[in-house]
Amino acid sequence: MQLKTTQQTSIFRVLDTLNRPVTPQELLGAASIESPGLGLATVYRVLKKLVEADRVQKIELAGVPPHYEVQSDKHHHFFVCEDCQRILEITGCPGGFKKFLPEGFTMTSHEVILYGICRDCSPLTGKEN
Repeated sequence: MQLKTTQQTSIFRVLDTLNRPVTPQELLGAASIESPGLGLATVYRVLKKLVEADRVQKIELAGVPPHYEVQSDKHHHFFVCEDCQRILEITGCPGGFKKFLPEGFTMTSHEVILYGICRDCSPLTGKEN
């Protein structure tokens, strides 16, 4: 997909610059700086086109709204903050999951999702509750 409009370009640039999964609402806030008047419906339309063109990946995890990130072949896992619902990438992979498979089963892929409270939401290090 060729980015044809200023809005498409700013949405993709923000996704690439943030380098983390974001919600359409977060994307709207950040991309509106570069594209004043940008609307949420336009953000959703552009995200749909970018997903269809395999330039952006939609991340759907239980308990949080859909997030989007620039498509990558890099294998990664996620941490989900149960308070602010941000999704953060976890570097590294524990591996060794084949030992948990029932006999005769073959694993083709895996996902690791950790849930908890991020540093910004923690009453010990972040905002007040």
